[in-house]
Amino acid sequence: MNSRTWRYGLVAVAVAAVALVGFALLTGRDSGAQLTPNPTPSTGPGTTLGSLAYGLDGDIYVAAWDGSNPVRIANGVAGGNGRGPAGYWGEGPIWSPDGRYLAFRGGIDQSSRVPGHGTVYISDPKGHRVTSFPGEGWLISWSPDSTRVAVWVRDGRTIGIYGLDGVRQKLLTLPRGLMAPGDFDPVWSPDGASLLVPRGVEIPLDGRAPRHLPASDPRSHWQVWYSPDGARVAYSDVSFRLVAAATDGSWARVLVPIGGWGGAAWSPTGDRIAFNAPTGGETTSMGPATELRVVDVATGTVTSLTAGGATDQVIKFSPDGDRILFSRTNTNNVSSLWSINADGSDPQLLVTGTGWGDWQPLSATR
Repeated sequence: MNSRTWRYGLVAVAVAAVALVGFALLTGRDSGAQLTPNPTPSTGPGTTLGSLAYGLDGDIYVAAWDGSNPVRIANGVAGGNGRGPAGYWGEGPIWSPDGRYLAFRGGIDQSSRVPGHGTVYISDPKGHRVTSFPGEGWLISWSPDSTRVAVWVRDGRTIGIYGLDGVRQKLLTLPRGLMAPGDFDPVWSPDGASLLVPRGVEIPLDGRAPRHLPASDPRSHWQVWYSPDGARVAYSDVSFRLVAAATDGSWARVLVPIGGWGGAAWSPTGDRIAFNAPTGGETTSMGPATELRVVDVATGTVTSLTAGGATDQVIKFSPDGDRILFSRTNTNNVSSLWSINADGSDPQLLVTGTGWGDWQPLSATR
């Protein structure tokens, strides 16, 4: 389990802590409720979900969507939270957007001269190795067309773009001090023409120099989440409000006064956003206590899906939009993967011992 807290820098976490205390005092929420798995889980009629990929104890597994029938596709050695010499782990979008491949990390690459330099692995769902190459960082960013990945070659300094053949296609350099400090990874723009890192730094792939985006650009905020069609964005602003807008910044509208606390996810049809909301409970190893909520983009109606003193982090909607995958870290710092209906019913415990997982995109299940 990765020990870093959310994906904020240390300064942002300190500011967020002040806002969280104020929110807890204002709301007086009772965080004692527990999330109990449905003893008779059901997906409902006609539900189609892709496979679940996750890392556990230094291994990578692919299972049915509900965690059943797991198959180990990468056999590693646990150690250092799965980061031993031969351990594997996966964060963020493990599956490629087309659902054909998985990207995950291995332990120290002994051939690298950079201390702590890990290895990125690309495989098919059965574990057959497609390629591997060195790379630092945490999550592995897939390009929208599933043909390339972006990883740190040197954390915070240089980004490598690699093809599925393992050949490095580009090496992008960031000037010192341009990116915000903290544990951040580059992410792709929807058109695949550039990469983004906080705070509001765009790195074009066509050779133009990296630049700070203007404050009017929604991408200038700490965290930005694109709608599936790429026409809209959701972001958490400086007041930690969850805002939705067009990608050019127009039609901006506050959806939630305090939300998007380290994570948010659009539904496949773009009509809802699932997000993390602070509850004022005890902080865990993954950050302040949060619960999972869903907001209707058109009406602003918010539905609470979970409650309790744990840290709940949204991962993604299912391909059909009916269920949500999320992680939960309790006050004993034990993490697990869960899914729940988008209306808060039928919570299901999928895997215990890990907080990182990813559902396969629907295109690969058809």
